[in-house]
Amino acid sequence: MSNPKILTLLKKQTGSLFEKLRNTSISALYKKEYQDIKAGRIVILDSGEKEMLNDLKELSKNTSLDSSFESKLNEYLELDNTRLILYFEKELGRCINEIIASGKLNEIQALFIEYDYYYHFSSCITCYGKQEYPEIQEPRYISDEYNHNKQVLFLENGVNFQPAWIDCEEFENLDFLEVNYELQRLFQLHSRVLLHKAFDNLNLAGKLDLFKNRPFSFFINEHDCEIMALYKLTDQAEQTYRT
Repeated sequence: MSNPKILTLLKKQTGSLFEKLRNTSISALYKKEYQDIKAGRIVILDSGEKEMLNDLKELSKNTSLDSSFESKLNEYLELDNTRLILYFEKELGRCINEIIASGKLNEIQALFIEYDYYYHFSSCITCYGKQEYPEIQEPRYISDEYNHNKQVLFLENGVNFQPAWIDCEEFENLDFLEVNYELQRLFQLHSRVLLHKAFDNLNLAGKLDLFKNRPFSFFINEHDCEIMALYKLTDQAEQTYRT
């Protein structure tokens, strides 16, 4: 799978979530919850359905958080992507230098970036040796598609995502809604797009030539979640691109 294809898929995942969030509001989400319960699309198993419906009806009338929700989406649109890509280039460069210093560079054929919960910004990086790695077009679990016993190196302090993961705490602890997780997910998915572009800039500058075992695969995932393709170096001279 080519890098332009990977980038298209990463952008699609981010864009789909953004469009979903842009076309709603906090009050509208409460209204939808109310309507879904009334229509039987959501079943409340305990005896609190009537009280919950009353609460949702009142919450749907409250538009006080709609403007701040819209503002948070505008923060996404107004991110300084150029600055963030440069930041990720430096973070990746730091990690690559640590790999070089380990003396195990020539044993590696794949690199997995794994991050934890949203406000734990630092990731870890696990490097694996020579074997066949899967192509991934949609995030999925691949634990049975490669040999974990071929781990070569583990970096505890991988890429730090803090500048790209905007604070969404004001939407935590909303009754009946988990919209904060979707906002967090938006910034996480977007950071994957930026990381891909940082890899591409490094590749254009020849700074990824040191990874000799081709095809060389870069993956990314949240801890215990599905894995997604992030970037790939082929065994052919691949024409780089700018987006």
